[in-house]
Amino acid sequence: MKAAGEGILSISGAFLRVWERNARVFVTLWKFNLLPALMEPLLFIFVFGVGLGSYIETMEGVSYLEFVAAGILATAAVMQATFECTYGSYFRMRMQNTFEGIISTPVSAAEVGLAEVSWGATRGLINSVLVLLVLLAMGVFHSPRALLVPLLTFMAAFNFAAVGIIVTSRIAQMEYFHFYFAGFVVLAQFICGTFFPVDRFPEPVQVIAWVIPLTSFIDLIRSLMLERLGTAQAVELLWAVLSTLLFTEIAVRSMSRRLVR
Repeated sequence: MKAAGEGILSISGAFLRVWERNARVFVTLWKFNLLPALMEPLLFIFVFGVGLGSYIETMEGVSYLEFVAAGILATAAVMQATFECTYGSYFRMRMQNTFEGIISTPVSAAEVGLAEVSWGATRGLINSVLVLLVLLAMGVFHSPRALLVPLLTFMAAFNFAAVGIIVTSRIAQMEYFHFYFAGFVVLAQFICGTFFPVDRFPEPVQVIAWVIPLTSFIDLIRSLMLERLGTAQAVELLWAVLSTLLFTEIAVRSMSRRLVR
């Protein structure tokens, strides 16, 4: 067994076997895993985009549905990734003892950590692509650049999946997830530009919002879809990439320590 606390550079391709194991379970139970996860983003599309959008003519020069669609795509990815890497990973770790069995093989604890983050990001990607197809069917997006959106939603999901694994690897019992969701995840969903521009909030809230990488991901997706890319988006992309790498490294090391201690 490899030592605890090893990071990304210590990982081999064996983590893909763990990812594949999760994928097989997902395919077997796809009706229970896929359909409920789509309910929230689809509800947001019709309640906010269509319903509230009927009262708001434009937002930043576009229809409210076009404005809010980028935020819904990003949050659809990160919410699913977060659920998978909190409740899902905790269940596999503590209830099923799946991780204990895996690390008794040549697969290391660090590789289990990266596999969980990767699988959470995959779940987020699947969710966001399905939501994107719904939005395309509604005629929301017209630019061919929309085809690049899944790259950003995958990275956003990877970012939040890593944070989810950090939290999962450090809590003593599942009930503590309530604090994480209420104090951070739901907060991020509403202040990071999903439904309204960040600059509409007080300045202290804007600072908090821009520190959270979700704000950058949402603005990148919105700028891409509305063809408004510029220097600011380059800075946002840099922060998105660096924070994802940082959180992933911490997540892998944290899960490694949790599993071999």
